[in-house]
Amino acid sequence: MCGIVGIYNFDNSKISKNELKKFNNSLTHRGPDAEGYYFNKIETLGFGHRRLSIIDITSEANQPMSYDNDRYTIVFNGEIYNFIELKSELINLGFKFKTSGDTEVILASYIAWGENCQLKFNGMWAFAIWDQAKKKLFISRDRFGVKPIYYMLTKSRLYFASELKSFMYIKNQDIPDFNYSNFKYCSENIINGSYYLTEETFLKNVKELSPGCELNIYNHKNVKP
Repeated sequence: MCGIVGIYNFDNSKISKNELKKFNNSLTHRGPDAEGYYFNKIETLGFGHRRLSIIDITSEANQPMSYDNDRYTIVFNGEIYNFIELKSELINLGFKFKTSGDTEVILASYIAWGENCQLKFNGMWAFAIWDQAKKKLFISRDRFGVKPIYYMLTKSRLYFASELKSFMYIKNQDIPDFNYSNFKYCSENIINGSYYLTEETFLKNVKELSPGCELNIYNHKNVKP
């Protein structure tokens, strides 16, 4: 279990390093082994990662992790069970690897097959990839929704995180209120024994990315859920 967070400013303002660190450290319990940060060249996008070392326990496998001369950068929570088979396929395509874990394989898979890489993965995941050349942010969640990922859009920002409580650690003016109507909705369904699936959460304007779904953000303003 790891923890991931991210902030993307659409207005080209720089992200506060202290703010991102506070956001990320809300997930310390998910990843006690290491913490890491990434900022794009103009510091309008930032990733944070808290790591629980499982497969490749070396520091080379720490995240955020970059590939292809830092064009692509990822933060990832989960496990890709068939990464060894995918790695062999990618090596045959000419890719080279520095680590023995699955994170680097996800990055190479995205470069090789684009968004269709998700169709090749057998596992559980929530990850975000930044393409510096295209200025594109891609967020993906596994098809069964085992690994959580939440996001919030404001007029000038996107936030994402592995846990709802992390949104209590963003800048004060953006901290969401409680969504009391959703408390009532969920309670009624639980009492009735009904199954429900909704992007709404207990925090206003904070959405849960649905299982098997992706989020694309590009050109600072276009959002394609």
